[in-house]
Amino acid sequence: MNATQFAVWMPTLLHGLWVTVYASLLGILFSLVFGAVLASLRALEIGWLSWIIKIYTVIFRNVPLLVVMYFIFYGLPTMGLHISAIVCGLIAITLNEGAFVAEILRGAIKNVRRGEVEAAESLGLNRFQVVRHITFPLAVRSAVPALLGQSSIMIKDTSLFSMIMIIDLTGAASQYYSKYFDPTSIWIVGLIYVLIFLIYSVIGRQIERRVQVRR
Repeated sequence: MNATQFAVWMPTLLHGLWVTVYASLLGILFSLVFGAVLASLRALEIGWLSWIIKIYTVIFRNVPLLVVMYFIFYGLPTMGLHISAIVCGLIAITLNEGAFVAEILRGAIKNVRRGEVEAAESLGLNRFQVVRHITFPLAVRSAVPALLGQSSIMIKDTSLFSMIMIIDLTGAASQYYSKYFDPTSIWIVGLIYVLIFLIYSVIGRQIERRVQVRR
């Protein structure tokens, strides 16, 4: 890679970096919210609703994310639904990773001490209030390390966006390689990913420390 080639490629690289960061942040946010909603609804222990959520989580935890992306990106237009590629990617990540988040939170909710739930019920709180004020907040705090780990996977998942014609970091590297047949771009993008995860790990440690202090 010479200076001229790098200068020509730089705008594409910066655009890819922006798309990766933007998609990662939104993907993490949507997946956490969606997974939290699923876990909370399942914690209410409403028979038919719990079964629907259970079936959903089993399906989406076992279907590859790329298959979900392809179904949304290529399948929905055949049904007359046309949405942008970035929205397709975000929907796919939310559906797929939301199922994993829901299972993480479900396990954390089950580990909440029974005595705390019984104490809340003895005060007259109904099932919804117990989940909202007792079990769910406690479960989220105990699940923070697992949720941070799952969030890092969501960042990696955005590298699949290039498969549905989105120019993220991986797409930028592929474009350069296909044009110049030079693998240097792949090394550069790899280093950028390492930097992103280093920053993310620092932020994650700060979040864990704050949660531990508040316990």
